[in-house]
Amino acid sequence: MEDLARRIAEADGYVMVSPEYNHSMSPALGHLLNHFGSSLYSWKPSAIATYSAGQWGGARAAVNMRTFLSELGCLPVSAMIHVPKAQEVWDEAGGYAPGVDGARWDGYLGRTFSQLVWWAEAARRQRAEGAAERSAAFTRDPAQRNAP
Repeated sequence: MEDLARRIAEADGYVMVSPEYNHSMSPALGHLLNHFGSSLYSWKPSAIATYSAGQWGGARAAVNMRTFLSELGCLPVSAMIHVPKAQEVWDEAGGYAPGVDGARWDGYLGRTFSQLVWWAEAARRQRAEGAAERSAAFTRDPAQRNAP
C-alpha cells in the first residue's frame, strides 16, 4: 500500500476507469479512492472512462464518479469516455475488434486525453509555484470546507 500511495502522490493526473456496476462506479475503485482520500488526489485532474456491456457505456457510473472525484479535489476534465458494448469494441488482447473504426475511436479517446494532459501540466505548474498551499481546501479533512 505504501508503494501505491507513493505512485498516486507522484502522478500529475489520473485516468479513472470503471465498469458500470449497479448504475455506479466499481466498488473496488470507490474503496481505493476512499482509502487514500483527498490528500493524495487533490490539485490534480482526472479523466473519467467508463464501459458497459449495454448501450449506455457506463454513463450513469460517470455521473457518480464526477461528484466523487470533485469532492476529493481531483477535478474531472469535461470530456469523458463512454464505451457501450465494450465486448464489441475491443478484442481479448486489448486491441480494436475486427470491423471497429479504430481511427474514429482514437479521435474520441484523444479528445479526453488531450484535455487531461493540458490540465495536468497546468496543475503541476501551479503546485510547483505553491498555489495549492495558498488555499486550505483539501489538505486535511472535509471540515475545512464547512461554513462558519
